Amino acid sequence: MAVIDPFSAVVAGVSGIFGAVSGASAQNQAREAEQRRIEQQYKADKQNYRFNWQSTKREYNYRVKETNIARQNQEANLSYLEQSARNEYLDNLAIREFDYANQVRQYNESERIYGLQKGFNALAQAQAQANEDRRYQEILTGMAFDQQNMLVQMLQEEGAVVARGVSGRSAAKSLGSVLAGYGRNQAIAAESLLSAQRETNAASRQIALDRYGADLAAESRRMLKPLKAPAPTAPLAMPRATILDPLKPKKPPKPRKGVNTMPAASGLAIANNFVTSGLEAYKMFGGSFT
Repeated sequence: MAVIDPFSAVVAGVSGIFGAVSGASAQNQAREAEQRRIEQQYKADKQNYRFNWQSTKREYNYRVKETNIARQNQEANLSYLEQSARNEYLDNLAIREFDYANQVRQYNESERIYGLQKGFNALAQAQAQANEDRRYQEILTGMAFDQQNMLVQMLQEEGAVVARGVSGRSAAKSLGSVLAGYGRNQAIAAESLLSAQRETNAASRQIALDRYGADLAAESRRMLKPLKAPAPTAPLAMPRATILDPLKPKKPPKPRKGVNTMPAASGLAIANNFVTSGLEAYKMFGGSFT
């Protein structure tokens, strides 16, 4: 049977107990270190949470302002375009009225000149016809004097025949010659009268034709009655683009503190270590301390 040194057994037991106490202390220190790490991590997570949430809200507020500015800029730009189109529309209306009024003035002036020309043409026709009528009357007057002279001449010639005392066939022949000469003169006068009438009628027709030609020329210079141009189309409202509001952020879940999963050394564990160390020492003495 082997001999066991009691001192060695005691040292072994004490060492086991010391080791157990040291191990429990180290375990507790490790747990405390883990807990400090968890606390620091939780504090950092809360700080990051607050910072990220504040940044998210600042970004959202910036997007809201940016959206409002975009709407204001769009409205200002479209309002400017609409007002420009409205001004152009009113300008076109004013130009349309001005052009129409100017055409009406020109048309009225054309009608005034046309009326004057027609009046002048009527006066010219009347004057020309009066001159022709006067010429014809002068012809008639001249022919009347000629008729009277021819009659006087015939009577004088008849008186001369009678005065000569011619009788019989000679007297008849002389009187016949006088009458024949008078008849020829009457025929010539009648033909002259017809010729004068034909000339007068032709002149009257030419005068009327000239009047008609002058009226046509005046008519060709008349302006057409002006028509007002169609009104320009009124401008429409500019389409507005739909600008969506930024999505309102939703607050994320708050950070949660981590759980310390490292176990702590308990008194029962230390006691167990004491017992275990004692048993080990007891076994070294062979189960007896005597």
